Amino acid sequence: MDTEEIYLGQLVKPVGLKGELKFLPSHDFWLEVLESKQLLLRMLRGNGVDSQPLRIEKVRPQKGCYVVKMTGLQDRSAAEALIGAELFIATADIDVELPDRVLPFQIMGKSVVDEDGHQLGEVTSVLATPAHDVYEVTGENGSFLVPAVPEFILSMGVARDEIVIRPIPGLIAE
Repeated sequence: MDTEEIYLGQLVKPVGLKGELKFLPSHDFWLEVLESKQLLLRMLRGNGVDSQPLRIEKVRPQKGCYVVKMTGLQDRSAAEALIGAELFIATADIDVELPDRVLPFQIMGKSVVDEDGHQLGEVTSVLATPAHDVYEVTGENGSFLVPAVPEFILSMGVARDEIVIRPIPGLIAE
């Protein structure tokens, strides 16, 4: 895995008076990542981006989001100063267990072939829908969408460099 950063989500508002913040997770988020010693907090400051290490002391779920308490934040005004900040982790620095499901960052850039081995393109985007993910594949004939369901995805994995799909008629422009 290259050293790239995974966007985990954004701090959106303070909760209570003791320095807690509401955290809106990204599609690449998994709960165990908040136990990492390698998290980064990024925030726009003037014309640049301020980046600093971050530790999470406590976390609890709240209506599809999470409430987090970071080390060093003692009150609401300190929490308010972090509204809009984003959490990241470098792929090379992941020091916690990955989830059983495949995350979008693990799919991006993977080669996509049909069941006969013909190169169709590579995954350029992962769209989250309520039912399942959808992969945008870009190749010589443009882009097309592949639902990430067993009827289309024949084989895939984090360790594999390619995703094998079964395209149906009309899925790919001729």
